[in-house]
Amino acid sequence: MWLGFFFSPVLPLFQIVIFVVTFYLKKYSLMYNLELEKEALFRGARTTVLSTVYFLVVLGGAVFPVGYAVSRFRPSYDCGPFQRRETFLSVITEVIDSSSSSSKEFINYITSSGFIIPFIVVLIGVICVLSSVVIAKKKLLRLTIAHLDAEGLVLIHTDEAIVPVLAELRQSSTSALIAAAETTAFDNDTYVPM
Repeated sequence: MWLGFFFSPVLPLFQIVIFVVTFYLKKYSLMYNLELEKEALFRGARTTVLSTVYFLVVLGGAVFPVGYAVSRFRPSYDCGPFQRRETFLSVITEVIDSSSSSSKEFINYITSSGFIIPFIVVLIGVICVLSSVVIAKKKLLRLTIAHLDAEGLVLIHTDEAIVPVLAELRQSSTSALIAAAETTAFDNDTYVPM
């Protein structure tokens, strides 16, 4: 689609229309023809490292031809948005050259290594902090489940909340478990809120 933008500007418009029509056709078909169990609904949405690496390779395969075309090919002289230009990127330099001096200073600053390197370091720090928070929350959830299991309780996922109930009621139906959870009195020592 992006290669089409460089060589035929109307092509992405046709592609977007096709994507929108296909999306709503599939949505309509899914809503009226498919019935799934609640437990299996989000099972396919869990990503793994393998699928993430696969998507990264596919992204590289999609970006490489565009980058190669932009950097190596000469645009058409007679038609297209880049006509009568030496390269595709010359449009960017023309826009920067025709802008005001404060805009030029700002663009020079955000493209300098004095801005990019600290920005990347901050992004890496944010990623590390967020991954540590996720690991800590997973560990807390495991500890909470272990604590509830030691107390003879089990977590039941309802639509409104996660409710701890007695482990003996595990074999009962969901409605009986929810009713038992609402009527069971928990001491402050045995109940650990999530």
